[in-house]
Amino acid sequence: MTFTVAFEDRDVTAEAVIKNVTSGSEVQNATWTTNVAGTYEFQAAYDGMLSNVVSVKVESDSESDAFYRHVLLTKFTATWCGPCAQAQRYFEQLKPEESERFLVVAAHQGDRLTVPVGSALGAKLGYQYVPTWNYDFRTVFESVGTGGITATSIRNQIKSAMEEYPAVCGVKATSTLEGSTAKIEATVQFQQAGNYKIACVLVENNIENKETYNTFDHVLRAAQTDMEGDAVTPAVTAPEERTFNFEATIEEGWNAENCAFVVYVFKEEANGKYIVNNGAECA
Repeated sequence: MTFTVAFEDRDVTAEAVIKNVTSGSEVQNATWTTNVAGTYEFQAAYDGMLSNVVSVKVESDSESDAFYRHVLLTKFTATWCGPCAQAQRYFEQLKPEESERFLVVAAHQGDRLTVPVGSALGAKLGYQYVPTWNYDFRTVFESVGTGGITATSIRNQIKSAMEEYPAVCGVKATSTLEGSTAKIEATVQFQQAGNYKIACVLVENNIENKETYNTFDHVLRAAQTDMEGDAVTPAVTAPEERTFNFEATIEEGWNAENCAFVVYVFKEEANGKYIVNNGAECA
């Protein structure tokens, strides 16, 4: 961006001092650049006079900013686990604009809500304790308190995900219910070439614990794919949109109105690991 300072219809840019009020720094050669989105304020000084403050709004044109980044939180938990309830209270301390960033799947371990696919995933990942919280299959926190699950550690996952693994794909999903069969159509807009995997699971909310009168949400009921994703084939070689279809049977005892699909997409990173890059949930 190049600035011009005028006084009485004369260009006095060369004699003026232009200051970035936001950072407190002086603009050199009347030219300023940034790669960080935000609103910045500038003011010019000339011959003992100050100009009005000018605001400049910078919007990033990077491909990742096209998509709202969701973070997948896979909770390994249990109904009998006191610290798990404490971990959930930390989550509830988040602001709505923070908590809505998370797609939550609660894989119960060793209780009446446990399903084989959830316990198998816990065993495969080597988790021996609850609560253990996994973010995007990249970061793991075990137990509650300092060094483990806290409101701060949960909140930090949003920042680190957006900075280290910005969204290069967008995901949207819709579903229909035909009798006891739920069908889902997921559309993924790939903005970047690479190797991807996609996963789809079914969760249920508002499951009542009749003994303690509390409820459990995001409870894993079934998986329509490997929970660590099925390969997207052929590999993505250019920006494109693809559609994926899944279905599940709503079993007796499940409340279809409280069920939801969670779809999440992994991308292979430079280190060869597959990290969840984005996802979506639909009722």
